[in-house]
Amino acid sequence: MDHQPQVVQQLEGLKSFYTRDWPKYCKEYYCLDTFLDLHKWDSQLKDVKLYALPNLELGLFVIVDRYQIFVGFLEAESSESVLKESLLKLDFFGMNQFASMPKRYFTVATDIIKAKNLKLDIDIITYSMILRKEEALCLQVKPTVGFSLKSLSLEDAQVIYENWKYSEHDGLSFIQRQICYNTSVGLYKDEDNELVAWCIKAQDGLLAALQVKPSYQRRGFGATIVKEYSRREAEQGRDTITEIVFSENKASLNLFQKLGFRINDQCHWLYTVATNEV
Repeated sequence: MDHQPQVVQQLEGLKSFYTRDWPKYCKEYYCLDTFLDLHKWDSQLKDVKLYALPNLELGLFVIVDRYQIFVGFLEAESSESVLKESLLKLDFFGMNQFASMPKRYFTVATDIIKAKNLKLDIDIITYSMILRKEEALCLQVKPTVGFSLKSLSLEDAQVIYENWKYSEHDGLSFIQRQICYNTSVGLYKDEDNELVAWCIKAQDGLLAALQVKPSYQRRGFGATIVKEYSRREAEQGRDTITEIVFSENKASLNLFQKLGFRINDQCHWLYTVATNEV
C-alpha cells in the first residue's frame, strides 16, 4: 500500500464518524473496515492507495484499488466541493471505475468524469441490501446431505475466476487476495471435494462473486452459501451484512429478501473510457 502510517490511523478514526445515522453510512463504514483489515494482514498490498483529509469530521476518504475508486464523505454543506477538489488531484486514464458508489456521490463522480475529459461508458444501477447481525445469527444453516461447507482455499481461486462473469484481466490475483484475507464460503461435494457453489468478501465489504455451478442450480445452494456467509460475518461482530444486487435481477432480489435482507440504498457502478478510445 502506497501510504503513510498516519493515513491508516486517520481511516481508523473515520470509522466512528460513519456510525452516525446507522445504517445510512454502513456501506462506507465497511469499505473502510475491510481495507483496514487487508492492511493489517499485508501492509504492502500492491496497487492500493488510501487518502484521507486531516479534518476527520468531514469523513472524506478516497481509496484506489487497481482501477477501482471508492469514496466517502459525511453529508454537509462543504462535502461535495471538498471531495471534488480531492478527486481532481488524482490521475485518471480511462477504464477507471467508481465501484458500488452510493447515489449521493453520483453528481460529484459525473462532474469529475467530465472534468477529466473521460466518457461515461456504463452506468450500472444496483441496490445495496443489508441484514442485521441479530437476524444473521438466527439463520439456520444445514447443507444438503453429501455436501459440506468450508472456507475457500487458494486452489479454488482458478475455478471462481473461470466462472465469474464480472472477472477482469487481473481478477485471479484479486480473488486470491480476498480468499487469503477475508471471509469466504464454499460448498463442496463430499464424494470428490468438487467446489459447486461459493462466495467471497469483496474489498469494500460486500458479499461478492456468489455463484452456483450450472449443473447444481435450483437446489437451494445459493441460499445456503448466503446464510453461512452472513452467519460467519455476524459471529465476527459485523453489525450489518451488506450485499449489492443488480436492479433488474429479480431472482437474486427475491432470494435476499426471503433471507431477511432489505434495500438500504441505491448504488452505481460507473465505467469510464478515455475520449481518444471512443
